[in-house]
Amino acid sequence: MLTSSRVDSRNISSSLEIMEDSKAFASYSKGLIYVGDIFYLREMNDSLDECDIFVLDQRYRIDSNMKILSSCYINDKNDKEDIVRALLKYEEKYPSKWDRSYESMLVEWEVHNYLYSIGYRKDRTTDVDFNNQDEKVYDNVVLKSLLR
Repeated sequence: MLTSSRVDSRNISSSLEIMEDSKAFASYSKGLIYVGDIFYLREMNDSLDECDIFVLDQRYRIDSNMKILSSCYINDKNDKEDIVRALLKYEEKYPSKWDRSYESMLVEWEVHNYLYSIGYRKDRTTDVDFNNQDEKVYDNVVLKSLLR
């Protein structure tokens, strides 16, 4: 379960809205955020708008993970922040072993997008995986200062 020290407590204006009575978990400034397993996401695929976000929930794995599909196309800093906040809210609502910090996810996403933009291993940098084991890699003071 997420500890309070992992949750972003800054008071930042956001367009994030948690949806009630909707198939999407949340909305952000450009669209909807769908979170679920592969079967749920396939079912939702027909209703996908261009700016909607699909997040594959793999928190049940040994190395718990949330994977943002096609994350390489999301470049707006505010959108990334809202989407990461939505994942943290999802974890609050549906607790699991998944335990990633707000800052480390933003750093990892920036690294993935940069690597994608230079053509490095596009098969691995198209989507960003926020698995537990990578918390140690991306919760790094040097990386944070370089990318922020």
